[in-house]
Amino acid sequence: MAETWRVTRGKVATFRFIDALFWPVGKLLSLRRRHAAEVSSVLVMEPWYIGDVVLATPILRAIRKRFPSARISVLGAPHAEELLRHSGLCDEVIVAELPWTAKRAKYDPRRYDFRALRDLIGKLRRRRFDLTIDARMDLRSNLVTFLTGAPRRIGYDFGGGSFLLTDAVAADPGRFHRVDDWLALMGPLDERAPSAAMPAEGLEPFLAVSETERAEAADRLRAAGMDPAGLIIAVHAGAGDERRKWPQSSFESVAERLAATHGAKVIWFLEPGADEPEIPIAAAVFRTSLREMMALLTHCRLFLCNDSGPMHIADALDVPVAAVFLTGNPVWHRPYRKNQRVVGAGTGHDFLVAPTEAEVLAAAERRLAEPMKAPR
Repeated sequence: MAETWRVTRGKVATFRFIDALFWPVGKLLSLRRRHAAEVSSVLVMEPWYIGDVVLATPILRAIRKRFPSARISVLGAPHAEELLRHSGLCDEVIVAELPWTAKRAKYDPRRYDFRALRDLIGKLRRRRFDLTIDARMDLRSNLVTFLTGAPRRIGYDFGGGSFLLTDAVAADPGRFHRVDDWLALMGPLDERAPSAAMPAEGLEPFLAVSETERAEAADRLRAAGMDPAGLIIAVHAGAGDERRKWPQSSFESVAERLAATHGAKVIWFLEPGADEPEIPIAAAVFRTSLREMMALLTHCRLFLCNDSGPMHIADALDVPVAAVFLTGNPVWHRPYRKNQRVVGAGTGHDFLVAPTEAEVLAAAERRLAEPMKAPR
């Protein structure tokens, strides 16, 4: 089980108390449980960060395979619509910024717009979903899916509110990666093997860019003096959490040595709002939208980055990745596709030992030595 929040004994005890207290309610709800004869509309809940949305794409692929004629909706933040555009993985993104997904003051009730929450629940109820799926392991998420009125609601029995679900899947510590957490929720939909997750083969994270976007990115590279078909290495030294940032100077050093050894051109992606630094090794420094970054990445031979949303974007585009993990646990949140390289061994919440430049350089060299697939 990948931890999406710090698990402590106190939190676990609190959630178990809540579930035990409301167990009779859960029993009553289970007696009234009904399954739709056919699944024609599905809601997947993932209103959190960029990387979280990308890691939910495998279950969107699995749902498409399992219910090819169903309408699939995703409840997500505004970036979810950008990320999933052109992918064919869902039919709509219902945009909502839930107050408990904020990075700051998420527990301050004064931040909660209860009228907006009421309107959102009304909107979801009018969709008349047959099925909801949510891997967040969060009481608040379970409450939202319950209030949609969907006759079948699949989630985890961990994190509180399992009595609000029709199918509470046991949180298995043997499943480690976040993608595996998502795919395990398909188990209750397989009548032949109700507890088994669908195999991950062909269900890796997936995003897509259009030919028009790729062409525009190629023009942008040419304008910066680069051949889009040449050897281009991209660097993103940012991360949503300051503790996950390896020093920019170290990224510069590794990129400089790769450029010198392989004759590569280096492009540097800036974070939104960040000051534009002097980066002598970069052929171009880009401040882009998500879609523009995605298109540029499809022309790159390697992406150097921290544990971050852009890391998962590159992985979903099948771009070779060499990523640095400081606090993030690579067992839970590494790039999921085969042959991607990670350096570092964070616990998921606490800083361990930063990797050396030599270790990151070696990982990047190994990734460059592997063949690259044709871009999609």
